[in-house]
Amino acid sequence: MRKPVFFGVLAAALFCASTSFAAPAQVIFIRHAEKSGSSTELSEKGFRRAQALVKFFLAEPAVTRYGPPAAIYAAAPKHEDSSIRSIQTVVPLAKAVQVRINKDFTRGETRKLARSIMQDPAYEGRMVLVCWQHGALVDAVRDLAEESGASQKLLGALPVEWPDETFDRAWILDFDRAIAAYFRNIPQRLLPGDSVK
Repeated sequence: MRKPVFFGVLAAALFCASTSFAAPAQVIFIRHAEKSGSSTELSEKGFRRAQALVKFFLAEPAVTRYGPPAAIYAAAPKHEDSSIRSIQTVVPLAKAVQVRINKDFTRGETRKLARSIMQDPAYEGRMVLVCWQHGALVDAVRDLAEESGASQKLLGALPVEWPDETFDRAWILDFDRAIAAYFRNIPQRLLPGDSVK
């Protein structure tokens, strides 16, 4: 009588274990594009980068392996006069790939952001893009890595800050069931003066 119960519990455990792997294949993090002084909006250069990001996310091999973004997250303004730069940065791309920008989380809600990404079965095997403010990008990457069950080795290898004057990089977390997760930091190479490696 106990045998069927045991196998039923085992099957349920295996099912839960298998569904816990429903996760994106890749999550890419970018900082919002260049800002204009103390303005809450992008500068002229920032708007040029926002436009150039369309080609980057549709043609750059390092970020197109899993197709265009299945979802695009951008930090929501906390108050009426808060920055909207993260949203402005991804508007051209969102229009090009016809994906709604998810603005459900403010800058500090990186743990909720990570859970939203890792728990949505629609993203399984796809790429998800996150555009955030640089002060909280490290938290967003770390929270996502932790939510994925990444190793201490990976967590120890993650950057501790996003440099204040850097707008031209993409941080990538790749998830592979065979080798867990790994991190890459690549240049966008979109505008004059961008880093090349």
